[in-house]
Amino acid sequence: MASPLPARPHALVVPFPAQGHVIPLMEVAHALADRGVAVTFVNTEFNHGRVVAAMPSPPRLVAVPDGMGPDDDRNNLLRLTVFMQEHMAPRVEELIRRSGEEEAAVDGDGDGWGRIRCVVADYDVGTWALDVARRTGVKSAAVWPASAAVMASLLSVPELIRDKIIDAHGKRKRQMNCLF
Repeated sequence: MASPLPARPHALVVPFPAQGHVIPLMEVAHALADRGVAVTFVNTEFNHGRVVAAMPSPPRLVAVPDGMGPDDDRNNLLRLTVFMQEHMAPRVEELIRRSGEEEAAVDGDGDGWGRIRCVVADYDVGTWALDVARRTGVKSAAVWPASAAVMASLLSVPELIRDKIIDAHGKRKRQMNCLF
């Protein structure tokens, strides 16, 4: 009897649940799947149905609660981010740990999902997804779905504060001269 084939690599993709984040991370998920990686895409329960309806052949989709009620304002990004860390992080960690149990159930044909070996998280999800990956012993990567200009602006904030262009609250302290 031939030995069973190992499970294919398995990545967990975690987008920030806002416009401009889910679709780019779904594109990353599809690119991974096109290269033979099993992909589990974590979404909030709120967004889950909309994503399923919009995608012709999505990767394995998993919905977890974000901790907010159905009528809560998900445009309050600070509140959403706090709730995600409190409510989604433990469920994502459980999902990763349970995937190790599923690995034993792989039927040997190479089609099984197997253990999650990598977490690909939207940078805006925050560090909690990367912390969960570290605690569970899986590799991780952060994806920045916005433009490079936005990222460069955000990464410049400490320098702008240091140079007294803005204060720690983002209020302008002095004019900055730009020469192009």
